[in-house]
Amino acid sequence: MATTQRPPAPKGSAPRALKSAAKPRPPLFRHPWRIAIVVAALIVVANLGILLLHKADTSRTGRVFPVAIDSLSPEPGEIIRPQDTITADLANNLRGVLILQGPGFSEEIPEDQLERVIPLGEVSFRPGPGQDIRQFAPGSWSAVVKFWPQSKGVNPPKHPGSYSWSFRVGA
Repeated sequence: MATTQRPPAPKGSAPRALKSAAKPRPPLFRHPWRIAIVVAALIVVANLGILLLHKADTSRTGRVFPVAIDSLSPEPGEIIRPQDTITADLANNLRGVLILQGPGFSEEIPEDQLERVIPLGEVSFRPGPGQDIRQFAPGSWSAVVKFWPQSKGVNPPKHPGSYSWSFRVGA
C-alpha cells in the first residue's frame, strides 16, 4: 500500500490548521455597550409613549347631561365663532326646539330655520343669510333646548322637558 505524504511546510511558517485558529474573529458589534444603551433607551421611550396614550383623556369633558341629552355643541362655557352651529343631540326618540338669548336677540328659532336629523334626535341652528340671526354677536349667549317624545307630534306639549346652558361668542 502506497501512502502519499504531504511535502513539509516551508520553514518559518505555521501549519495551516494553526494559522486559522491564531487569527481572532472580529467582534459582531464594535461597541456593544453603545448598542445596549440605544436599545434600552428605545424600549423606555416606547413604553413611555404607550403609557401616555393609555392615560390620555380624550373625552371632551367630564360633564354629565340629563338622560334625554346625548351631547351639546357648543358645550357649556365654550367659546365659539360668530358663524358656528348650535346643536342639541337628544335621545333618538325625542324631538326638540332651540331658544337662544344673547346681545340683541331673545326668541325661539323658527321651525323653518332649524336643521333636524329626526332618527337621531338632533336639532341644530346655523346663522347665515335668510336666518333670523346672520351671525352671533360677540358676548355671552344662553340656549335652551325644549324636548318631548316624537310620538307626541310636531307641536310641543304644555310642559316639555328642557335644558339650558350658556356659551360665549368671540369677536
